[in-house]
Amino acid sequence: MSKTKTAALCMAALMAISGCGKIDEPKGSVNNAVRTTKATAANGEAVPEKYIITCAEIADRTINEYDGELPVTMEVTDDVMISDVLQYDMSLADDFSVYMQMLSTDLFELTVIRPSGENLDAVKSMLETRLSYLKEQAAYYPAQVAAAEAGVTGEINGVCYLICSEKAADLEKRVMYYVLRN
Repeated sequence: MSKTKTAALCMAALMAISGCGKIDEPKGSVNNAVRTTKATAANGEAVPEKYIITCAEIADRTINEYDGELPVTMEVTDDVMISDVLQYDMSLADDFSVYMQMLSTDLFELTVIRPSGENLDAVKSMLETRLSYLKEQAAYYPAQVAAAEAGVTGEINGVCYLICSEKAADLEKRVMYYVLRN
């Protein structure tokens, strides 16, 4: 067997073992399926399906396509962490995504939630409570205090969000952009 073929086989075996090239479904969303809506026009003709962006896509794009520097973040997918540590009740959500800082010296959080049914006000209140906690109890170091003080919560087109970062105003514009362009 030639050196090229051997190298190719070794590379393929390594990729298979390591899972390289494997595409996993997004995590952290209640509904990870591609969401679309179907409608019928007044004359009975089908209207083309409309793609509905997921909260995971909104959060991921907001963080990964931001031009400035952000702390190193991780997507929070553990149910216990979400409910017990962050105090989020995701039974109120149709879809959600939570990112936070990896290092405890930083303070960064981006939470995007699409509430279910009549839960919009409850989700807004939950996010405001979380931001109050971040401002009043979690922020210790000067950079953390600055991030918490700049933090915002909001809602646009039925999508609620919390952003705790010194760059919250810029990140909020990005969240709005992704929600509105959909």
